[in-house]
Amino acid sequence: MTVVPPASEVGAMYELPLLAGHTTSSVQAMNDAGDVVGLSLDANGDGSLVRWGADGSLTPLQAVGGGAGTAEAVKIVDGGTVAGFTATPDGVRHAARWDAAGVLTRLEEPPGHVRGEARDINDSRVAVGQVSTDSTTLPVRWGADGRATVLRLPPRADGGAATAINERGEITGHVSVPGDKTRSVRWDRTGRVHDLGSLGGSYGEPSAINDRGTVVGRATDENGTWKAVRAPLGRKLGALPSQDFSARSVQVNNADVVVATVKDRSLRWSTTGTTELALLRGTGHTFVRGINDAGTSVGTSDEFAVTWDAQGRVTALPVPAGLDGADPVAINAAGSVAGNVGSAGTWPVRWRAVVWR
Repeated sequence: MTVVPPASEVGAMYELPLLAGHTTSSVQAMNDAGDVVGLSLDANGDGSLVRWGADGSLTPLQAVGGGAGTAEAVKIVDGGTVAGFTATPDGVRHAARWDAAGVLTRLEEPPGHVRGEARDINDSRVAVGQVSTDSTTLPVRWGADGRATVLRLPPRADGGAATAINERGEITGHVSVPGDKTRSVRWDRTGRVHDLGSLGGSYGEPSAINDRGTVVGRATDENGTWKAVRAPLGRKLGALPSQDFSARSVQVNNADVVVATVKDRSLRWSTTGTTELALLRGTGHTFVRGINDAGTSVGTSDEFAVTWDAQGRVTALPVPAGLDGADPVAINAAGSVAGNVGSAGTWPVRWRAVVWR
């Protein structure tokens, strides 16, 4: 099945193919070239991590031992390299990288560490994440050769995780400090660690760092309320304006435009101010999943898949009749969207991975 539409049909939805004998699938990430990574599953929920090429090709990603097994992708970069984790038969997760042919490389675990997960990767194939013992989790950077470097911790910190890396090699993440608290940090290209401060609360969770070095994520204030936050390069975290509570899904593009869902609405922050992302008529809640460098956002308005332009205006993505649920996952530089569609009329819901181009 080809997934590349004729130019006159850009904006239509296309189902991605399944492995033989499989009945469901789900998207996990997409790159700017239009390649998609996700799962192809049989009726029992067993299956494989796969890569769908923009040309319609389907490539299973190798599991530990060469067979099928539990795995998850967090990102696919240009060139088709995928990062995430794969689990051994005993259920232990190990940080992993797959090349465009689907060949697995297990990323190094330093001596004494028995598990790991990659959380992000850049186009230089440098990945970040965490490695763990039975009692400690540490932030780590894996070079293009798969070798691990444990990242420095600030004073008093006793663990942490790296959550994102940009194309310049700058990293963000969080560290744990006594009292079951977490602090947001940034590691520069020399490996030095910088505390990004807090909103007066106990927790910080960075989710992204763009190529300008701007970190975004969420943090609790002195009342324990989760707020969307931003820290431009060289500055501490600050709460973004016009928020309610319960911020989540905070993302940023390379123009420093930030989107997030706050309570049951979604907001967009840019140099021109704060914009609420519009609802489809007849719906009551929005959830934003991402934004590309052109400023187009993707998410849902109730159960409908939508995009929003730079003014916050909403457009529904087309879904064939009989499908009443959609979960867009990612939008790339060209404006293509990858996600999942299904029908609530069947149980369990038979989800299928799709792209809108």
